[in-house]
Amino acid sequence: MRRRDFLRTSTAIGLSTAVAGCNTGNNSSDENTPPDTSTQDSDGQTPQDTETATEEDDQQTEADPENAVRYFFEDETGALGHLGDDEVPENYDHTITNSTTEDEYQEMQRNDRQYPEGMEQGQLTMSVDDMITRAEEIYNNPEQHIDTLGFEDLDLTEEDDEIVFTRALIKASQEAGVDSSGLANMVVANMAEDAVEQIQPGFTDFKLSTLPATEPIAPGRQGHSGGVRENEYNQSFGNSGFRHMAALLQYEKDGETELKYAEQTNSVNVDIFRRVIRDPDFSLYRSSLEQDTVGTSRTSEPGDEGSAFPEHYVTALDYTKARVLESSEENILGLDENSSGGLNATGDYIGQVLYQLVDDMSITGYDNNPDRNLDSPEAVIDGTLVSDEFGESLENFVTDPSAEERQYVENIARGMYQIQEQEGWGTSLALTGTIEDPRILPTNQATVNAVREDQAYDQVRERVAG
Repeated sequence: MRRRDFLRTSTAIGLSTAVAGCNTGNNSSDENTPPDTSTQDSDGQTPQDTETATEEDDQQTEADPENAVRYFFEDETGALGHLGDDEVPENYDHTITNSTTEDEYQEMQRNDRQYPEGMEQGQLTMSVDDMITRAEEIYNNPEQHIDTLGFEDLDLTEEDDEIVFTRALIKASQEAGVDSSGLANMVVANMAEDAVEQIQPGFTDFKLSTLPATEPIAPGRQGHSGGVRENEYNQSFGNSGFRHMAALLQYEKDGETELKYAEQTNSVNVDIFRRVIRDPDFSLYRSSLEQDTVGTSRTSEPGDEGSAFPEHYVTALDYTKARVLESSEENILGLDENSSGGLNATGDYIGQVLYQLVDDMSITGYDNNPDRNLDSPEAVIDGTLVSDEFGESLENFVTDPSAEERQYVENIARGMYQIQEQEGWGTSLALTGTIEDPRILPTNQATVNAVREDQAYDQVRERVAG
């Protein structure tokens, strides 16, 4: 496959903010559920009338494509899985045809190495091939090459091979000069799948991809710091906004699906994140906003008090917490005005996560399609509107993943990618339903903005359909 020339300038999906990175040192109503019919409705309908009307509406939606207000998929290769299972209405405007094969989707992951290859002059002291060779040496003898002095609770021999392999990639990139989360994301996540292909470590179903997150930040250090608080040492910190590029590690082990949060700047020691690679439930990103402070040491347990603050940690997949921070009057996440282009709400970052499950280069793509050049004003990416129902379903998957659900999420991401390919790079989407039963809806930036302005994420389907 071809790939368009290496992008040296920023794109509207956050690659420019990722370069900065960090230094090393609600209960909602179901959108598909009828209203509460325990009493008579304001229009005089009884509960039975309401249920009958709802059933009729559902039947009408199936019979009348105009009322469907969603994308349907014709899947020629089977690579979209459950997303392509629905019967496509005849003569429907929003039908997407997938002709991309499973092998081609896998290639999108492997050829992302071309991005860090463009940095080999000046920014890195090793080529990608040299880093992969070095990673193989580290992986084959991690106790010799990864210094765990001071980390006596870290036993590399007891870890899953996939975790040790990830540590080896991170260590090799460190030695090549990577020292920030943004640069690490461009290097480690982009060469990971090709490294697996070359090294052949004996496992499959490995994927390392971008996970936009926030971190504590000194006020003004990187252009934003919301929710500034002072710790017991008279140090002031705020929330960086989604400028910290963490990673999502997924793999299969002994018949179980594993999903981890990972930092990419140091193979063993990132002081402010407890552990480099850990279960989401143990991560500070999932720390409760009901706590005043949280502990950051490796021995801290969730709920322990410390010198950090829970509102300074969240990822795009910690949906409930992210929405609370998004709606804060302090603008803790540093989100922009609801204008066209750019990332300015939690849903946009969820969209970024999903697109990069398909291709670590995200919508900048893996070939030479000029329409993907997001440096041109005609190709800005508009919003991804995420409903509470979908966001909470995705959030639950993170802490209790299964192989089936992992594939569901991948299918949704591929469907979104195909929509952008066929409808134009800049198409606004709304995600409703659940990861098991998703609905991807066509929308526009005006609707996206209106829902965000009202924080009406429990009404996404109604707002888009209306």
